[in-house]
Order: sequence, then structure tokens, then C-alpha cells
Amino acid sequence: MKTTLIKAALALAAAELAVMLLLRLFNVSGRALQVLLDPALMLLLALGPLYLLFRGGEKTRLRHELLESKLQRIIEDLWSASLQTIPREELLRRILDEILTNSPITIDRKGAILLAEDGVLRMKASIGLSEELRKACAAVPSGRCLCGRVLAAGEIIFAEHVDERHDTSVPDMRDHGHYCLPIKSAGKVIGVLTLYTVPGHKRDPLEENFLRSVCAILARIIEGKRMESTLLQFQKMEALNRFAAGIAHDFNNILGTIRGFCDVALLESPDSGCAGTLKEIAAAADKGTALTRQLKLFSRQASEKPEIFDLNDIVRRLQEMMRRLSGAGIKIELSIGPGPLPVKGSPGQIEQVLMNLASNAKDAMPEGGTFRLATARQDVCFTGSKQCFSAARVTVSDTGEGMTEEVREKIFEPFFTTKPEGKGSGLGLSITHGIVKQHGGEIAVRSAPGEGTTFDIFLPLTEASTGEQAKMI
Repeated sequence: MKTTLIKAALALAAAELAVMLLLRLFNVSGRALQVLLDPALMLLLALGPLYLLFRGGEKTRLRHELLESKLQRIIEDLWSASLQTIPREELLRRILDEILTNSPITIDRKGAILLAEDGVLRMKASIGLSEELRKACAAVPSGRCLCGRVLAAGEIIFAEHVDERHDTSVPDMRDHGHYCLPIKSAGKVIGVLTLYTVPGHKRDPLEENFLRSVCAILARIIEGKRMESTLLQFQKMEALNRFAAGIAHDFNNILGTIRGFCDVALLESPDSGCAGTLKEIAAAADKGTALTRQLKLFSRQASEKPEIFDLNDIVRRLQEMMRRLSGAGIKIELSIGPGPLPVKGSPGQIEQVLMNLASNAKDAMPEGGTFRLATARQDVCFTGSKQCFSAARVTVSDTGEGMTEEVREKIFEPFFTTKPEGKGSGLGLSITHGIVKQHGGEIAVRSAPGEGTTFDIFLPLTEASTGEQAKMI
């Protein structure tokens, strides 16, 4: 309103100046005549501009109110959808459908939501896009095409038509415009919302403000769901820890009793016909005892006398063993960080963690590939466990077949495995998780189908005393 009044005042001033020039030009004399003609001519000259000005202002006000009402409706519907317990992809698709359905912008009912993962945008939801386009835009690197440029720059990109910035093209792609908007959280781009517009659609500041508000709500929903998923996973693992600890304790007592009676029976009748059967029972009991030991590792109940050791020394010592384990066709790349990485715990258990991951990497690369192992220092914070510390980081990665998001969320659960029956117990990664947690650390996994898998293990660094430092060296 203030801007409109200023523009109206300028229009009247311009009209007054024009009248003064006209009166002088036509040599109009007489004060009474000037007093009569001046306001009449000024209003006559200003009437048209004022009409257009106030009409445009009214149209802008009405459009602003429309955008506000649409935004309010979209916000309510988005929050309602976010409260439902549905898979993330389905939630994002519902959100996208809501935006396309209720948006007052002249769009082509086509769009997508892409989320940033390891510097790459991955399409999580789309509507109206062809199969070829979905495949072409399934993973968009930073800086490529409009969406990748938004990820790199963090700013809105608009296009009236398909231009040279569209690096991705598919057969029979029609001309169209684009709004590509960053989805930001704490100043960081976590995703991109892309909406198709009809060709020639003009850029509009009101539309951009509307879409910025939509993206802000979208960011809060995505981050909220991400934190909720992390918390649920943390609580589930804690519940499984307690369950495994109780099972291991009770099962170990039962196995101890079975083993004891077998030993007594063998002592009393070493040459009886049942001696072979008793030995088989005893061997089975020993296997069960080994299993309970693994469950204790998973549940963080098993303990050894901790010592301070250099994580880099463990990695160097295992290098040759991993080379033999990997076999032909798999290339091993080793990168050791500078200086020692002193951590406190069990060297044997950390070796077991690395060997478990190396074995899984080998299974994920049946046709060969590259296995990478790297160490470094890093300061980290974790949302789920709410802890921050200076860490010795071990990164274990392969170029294998990778995992889907559904598999990735379950890999640390005991007895979960994607291997064929008889090829794995499903305890390797759960034990790895338990050992890392027992050492006060954290483990994170990054993976996507066809793009390999990376595990990052973070163990708290410790300061060794003089004697302990000498032992490490």
C-alpha cells in the first residue's frame, strides 16, 4: 500500500509538471484561468495512470491473498501427510502431488523431489515424468543440469524454455519452463524441488516467495522424518541389545548344563555305544556357546581388559591378510592418516570388525572391484546418540552391487542377511555394530544400488599415558 501511494504521488507530480509546461506553451494568461485549468488538466492527465496503478495494485493484492490462502492450505495438508506412518518415498510423492494440485502457478503438472546424498541428487518422487526422464535424472551430480546447479549454488534457477543449461535430454522431450528451488536446512541444501511450467511462463517474485515458503516447510518435514527415523532405529537397536543380552545369558546357562552332563556321561561310560552321540551333542553345545558369545558381543555384554593401541597399526597389520582374503580380481587401496590414532579397547575385536567388513565387501564384488580402507582424524557429532567427540575414523568401502534403502535400514539387526541360505548367519554386521558401540563409537553406512557401499567407523581418540604410549610405539 505504501508503494502504491508513493507511485500515485509521483504520477500527480508528473501531471502537474506537464500542465505547467502546457500552460506556458500555449501562453495562457490570467490568474483566474490558470487556477481553473491547472487542477482540471492535472486530474485529466493523471486519471489514466492512477487508474492503471490502483487497478494493478488491487490485482497484486488479490493475487497475494490467493497465494497466501493456497500456501496455508498446502501447509496444513503437508503437515497432515507428514504425521502418517508411510515410507518416505510415498510421503514425498503425496507432498509433490499436493503442491502440483493446489499451486496457483501456471504449471504443467510435472515435477520431482530430489534429495542430496553424498554430493549427488537422487530422485525420490516424481509425477508426470516419462520413464526415460526418470532414469536419466535418477542421480544428478552437483553442477549438472538445472537441479545440479541449484545443489551447487544454493539459489533458485528459473528457465522460460529448454536452454543450454539443460544437460539432460531424452527423445521426444517437449519444450517447457522450469522452477528449480533449493530445499535448505540450516543453510545447507538437502534437496531440490523442480516444477515444470508452460513454455514462455515469466518469472514472478510473488511465485518465488510462495515456492520458497513451500520448500521451507518441505525441509522441516524431511529433517523431522530423518530425525524420527534415526531415533526409532536407535531405540530399536537398544531394545534388541537388551533382548539379545537376556537370551545369551539364559541360553548360555542351558548349554552349560547340557555340556556338563555330556562330560559326566563320557567320563562314566567312555566306551559305550552312545559315546559318539554324546560327543556330537557336546560339539553342538560348543557351537551354541560360540553363538551366545557372538550375541554378547552384539549386545555389548562381552568385555575384555581394555588397552590403548594405535588404530593405524591394526590396519597395517591386517593389510596382507585382507589381500589374501579378497582373492584375485579385487584391488586393495590403503590410505593411512598422518600420526598415530590412539584408541582404547580390544585390538582383537577391532580386527574382527575390519575382517567382517572385508568379507562382506568380497561377497559384494563377485566379478571383482576395488576395496578401499582409509584412516583419519575427525571431529564428529551424532544426532541419534547426542554425542560429539574427536574420533579415529576408519572408512571401509567397496565398488560392489550396493544396497537399497530398505536393506540399509536393517543391516545391523541380528540374523538379518541378504545372502543365500547357509551362506551367512546374519550376525556379522550386528556384531560389528555391537563392538563399535562397546568401544563408545559410532558406525554409519552409505550405499545405493549399483554404487557400492561405504562404512564409516568412528572410535573416540584417547590420550595415552607415558607407559602406554611407549607400549603403542
